[in-house]
Amino acid sequence: MPDYGQRVRYGVGIGGLWLVFMTTAFYLLYYYTDVLGLSGRTAGTILLIATLWDAVTDPLMGLLISRTKSRWGAYRPYLIFGAAPMAASFILVFSGLEAGNGQIFLFALLSQILFRTLFTIVYIPYTALIARLSPDANERASIASVKAFFTSLGALTVSFYGLPLVARFGAGNDSTGFLLTASLFGAISVLTLMTTGLGVRETTTAARGQSATDVEMNNTGGDLSLAQSLHALISNRAFMLVFFGVILFTGCYTVFNKATVYFFQYDYGDRDAARYALAAVSIAGLISPFFWAWVTHYRGKRFVWISGCILAAVSLLLLYALNMPELPLPVITGCYFATGCGIQAFLMTFYTITADAIDYGEWQRGTRPEAIGFGLLSFANKASLAIGGFVLGWFLDEIGYVAGREQPAAVLEGIRGLLIFGPVAGFLASAAVISRFPVTNALHATLVSELRKKKLTSASL
Repeated sequence: MPDYGQRVRYGVGIGGLWLVFMTTAFYLLYYYTDVLGLSGRTAGTILLIATLWDAVTDPLMGLLISRTKSRWGAYRPYLIFGAAPMAASFILVFSGLEAGNGQIFLFALLSQILFRTLFTIVYIPYTALIARLSPDANERASIASVKAFFTSLGALTVSFYGLPLVARFGAGNDSTGFLLTASLFGAISVLTLMTTGLGVRETTTAARGQSATDVEMNNTGGDLSLAQSLHALISNRAFMLVFFGVILFTGCYTVFNKATVYFFQYDYGDRDAARYALAAVSIAGLISPFFWAWVTHYRGKRFVWISGCILAAVSLLLLYALNMPELPLPVITGCYFATGCGIQAFLMTFYTITADAIDYGEWQRGTRPEAIGFGLLSFANKASLAIGGFVLGWFLDEIGYVAGREQPAAVLEGIRGLLIFGPVAGFLASAAVISRFPVTNALHATLVSELRKKKLTSASL
């Protein structure tokens, strides 16, 4: 019997996390360039350096989780005790600094590294937890659809209310406005993460004769060294396809998100209108996941991922072909909505397909580095976000963008190109990569059954 309450209690956590995450995804580069006054290259470099730090912390966090044993389980303690420090570091990122450029750079870099470290401590356990809620692929898809709903609810809140809250709280001072908006979103994220941490159950697949510790080690990969875990994941073809598919999609997705604000402020001439377009993407995420979950049951996650990539790419190309600066806002919003439907197909799929890929690796090789696998996928996700931000910042400088001024026609055309063609290329490349993913719904049911039989046989010996 499906536990609908647990689906909601799990999903609500990502709603709060996404208030934090999407604030940085939508507005952080803009905050660095147009509020703190950093150049595009400098702002992008901060994001890139922080990614190098993620390369260290994400796998280490996965290793730490795999060795965690507590009365709350392996994953939930990090949600319960990590939520408040993470929120505080998020607020610090937007606290601003009245100082020279060098000090602003150092403050922005160090606060960003602190935030990303504490975000990792919460986010990786949260995402990995989905593998503990159910071993069934279809139930995971249903959980993912509820998670996607709350993901979109968080994104909708940030996209539609973010800039208006900045304007209202700041009363003309964007620095104060961003700080108070970040404080509000940070407080909400603590409440939602505590709801998940205290409200869900971590289940195991204990076979007869296995102790709780044996199951814990088996499920998270705690009996493997970091080198053994990495080797097992690199040797897992299904996992590596997801890894590179995520990098291609997410890097270009972040360019789309961040370039939107620049387009509406300088090319369309109305910064406030950005909230309608970005909100359309989020509303698509409230509606489309339930359709995509239905499709997943019948056609599988690979089909949904590819379909979403193609839909998002075609919608953006249509927007460009119609000469987007001259279009009425409702038409732009409609194209953003269709793009959002495609994006949501990816967002609700990539962590559940990761769980399937880890099952596939265990079926083939008998090892299950679950927590480290989710840590690596988190790194791939965040690395591509930072690379996308770095590339966008670098190109803004290359095309001659200067913050706060009227932009020449060549700069405006460059912003449109960044908004459309970078994401389209990444979406289609991601679809091509994931087309080789080997785990269908039928194969997953077979391998789960075989793994269960092996564990029962091993426990009886």
